[in-house]
Amino acid sequence: MNMKPIGNEEWDSLLDKAISGTLSDHEAQALNRILKSDQDRLDDYIRYVDMHGSLYQEPLLAVAGKMDNMIDYETLKSEAARRDNIDFWKTFAAVASIAALVALSLNLWQVIPGSGSQGFDQEDYLGIVTSLKSEESPSDLFVGKGLQRGLFRLDAGKAQVRLDNGVELSMRGPVEFDVFGLDHITLMTGRVTANVPPQAIGFRIDTPDMEVVDLGTEFALKVDKAGESRLHVLEGEVEARMKMGMDYENEPLVIAKDRLAELDLNPSYLEREYDPNSFAPSPLKDPLIRAIGGQVHNLQDPPKDLRHGRFKHDYLMLFPERRNFSLPQSLQVNLAKPGTYRVMSENALKQYLDTATSKQREREKPVLSSLIQGKIPENTLVHSYLIHFDASANENHRAKGRVRFKNKILGVILHGPNLNESDSIVGHSDIAYESKQGRRTENDIVRISSDCQQVFMNFEIHGFIDQARIIVEADPSPVAVAQK
Repeated sequence: MNMKPIGNEEWDSLLDKAISGTLSDHEAQALNRILKSDQDRLDDYIRYVDMHGSLYQEPLLAVAGKMDNMIDYETLKSEAARRDNIDFWKTFAAVASIAALVALSLNLWQVIPGSGSQGFDQEDYLGIVTSLKSEESPSDLFVGKGLQRGLFRLDAGKAQVRLDNGVELSMRGPVEFDVFGLDHITLMTGRVTANVPPQAIGFRIDTPDMEVVDLGTEFALKVDKAGESRLHVLEGEVEARMKMGMDYENEPLVIAKDRLAELDLNPSYLEREYDPNSFAPSPLKDPLIRAIGGQVHNLQDPPKDLRHGRFKHDYLMLFPERRNFSLPQSLQVNLAKPGTYRVMSENALKQYLDTATSKQREREKPVLSSLIQGKIPENTLVHSYLIHFDASANENHRAKGRVRFKNKILGVILHGPNLNESDSIVGHSDIAYESKQGRRTENDIVRISSDCQQVFMNFEIHGFIDQARIIVEADPSPVAVAQK
């Protein structure tokens, strides 16, 4: 049966929807037919999956039982090795069936957390501080600090921590708790509110006189100086018990937000009414970020110092700079159009053009880092975000990840001089930025989705900081961006 050829724009849209899990049934069937009938499109799909490999490829390979290490085409030593790995994917697709491969990719995209990277030992670090508003905390506590097993203390103010299993902990100082692992902390004193996603059900908080096990919920706990605890369930349900309670209180009791009235007796530790001032506030979430994946950590508050060597971390760190900000002047952006770009210096671009295969040139567009692809007009209302990558290791280091926004991405700024120029326009007034030559784009891959709501980054650093400033529209109505 002859099929109507699919255009590149429609094909890109199908790929983006497949990865983000937004394919309709009709589109999924169309993608399945294309992959079965068009070898070039199958190769393109495989490469696209590989480009997003840090997000879910290791689980796919484990299911296939073929190899343990993640494939990275940028680091393969030979074209033969590249062909061998592509042949593996073709074999895997044939055995599993194309439909199963697509479905497995979509499911893993939704639930597999980002893998760790060199220099950031997952056995030592279990989470990260994403927000801090305090003047009296220990000097070693800061936004972006890795959370380790052991004691955590906040003397005053507010803070938020995200564990690597997705649990968000909001706290109001003074607070002190002990971290035993991703699924268990002990709150000695203070106020903590926990938001627990489905994959972390079973998360447990002990206090001196009780224990609470999550069953899919958001709950608030506070412990006074005498060690007495109080609990409120904001959403879902928990299993709670007093360690030395009277009567039934030392037996596990399931407490659901919508079934409080069904309890025959009010447990002594339960507060039916929620007072946001006496508990910690609910954990904040960025309303503009729909999803993140791979080696991206999003912070609620920006770090204070981004100069070279001052904020080292083996993840891509994403944080807001300006919100609902009207541009005082037009703003040039390096990338503004959908597509996959390999961003390089002039010398690196010459080398690439001498060595790249025709297939490689088809699937990615090599561009100079100084390219100006668009201009956002003056008075446009925008949100500004920054991606920061300054790995702790001294040698070359690579990290991959993606961010999907609810609103349209108007442009991405990558080039060091352009970043420097835009600091004073859309940068955060409290951040110390790298103002010399420490920002450099070298052999980095950036993909903007066809709907301009998702950006994928594959960054490699060579002794310099990699940064990307992402400008997102604040008003979801169409904004005209002058294209060059």
